[in-house]
Amino acid sequence: MAKIKTRDLIIDIALLLFNERGERLVNSVDLAHEMNISPGNLYYHFKGKEEIVEELYARFHSNLIVVIDSFSTDKELNAKHLLTYLEIIADLFVEYRFITQDMVGLGANYPSIKPQLVKSMRRLHKKVFSLVSQLPKQASLQQIDNAPSLLTDNILNTLLYNNAYDSIINSGVSLAESTTDENNVIQDRLRLQLLLFFD
Repeated sequence: MAKIKTRDLIIDIALLLFNERGERLVNSVDLAHEMNISPGNLYYHFKGKEEIVEELYARFHSNLIVVIDSFSTDKELNAKHLLTYLEIIADLFVEYRFITQDMVGLGANYPSIKPQLVKSMRRLHKKVFSLVSQLPKQASLQQIDNAPSLLTDNILNTLLYNNAYDSIINSGVSLAESTTDENNVIQDRLRLQLLLFFD
């Protein structure tokens, strides 16, 4: 079995701690302590926390772009196909929830990633809007101006803020005490938004 490189291990532990505690509450010394290495060893691989956040964002960004581009709009679309696609995005957003929970704060604290962050969210919005617009037209939605755009906004808000909302509601509740499965909650919320389009 191949040994995990220290640099990769730092990234893995950082992602875990950032997701668990929030990026702002974890510093380089915390990471080194969690890994049982000296801060000097950590600084050998990364000049500081900013480089670690930038590396994690680069991974998130490249994975998101692959997911955005992976769904072809050539075939006939139905609500089940769209829901499956959104669930894949949701899984990625949960995996990197420290990024998706506070994109505004992250962009402000790390200006080097803000342009890519804005670009990727616009690209995701454009793709989801394109897919939502292909769903069969429902009579009840014809009465709402810009229904596809509004539904796209609601879907993206669910993807982005689901974790933030749940972390506030479940504040003080340990993962062991929690009775909800994070992925199932997101999937159910997305399914509810697409309910009109299911046969």
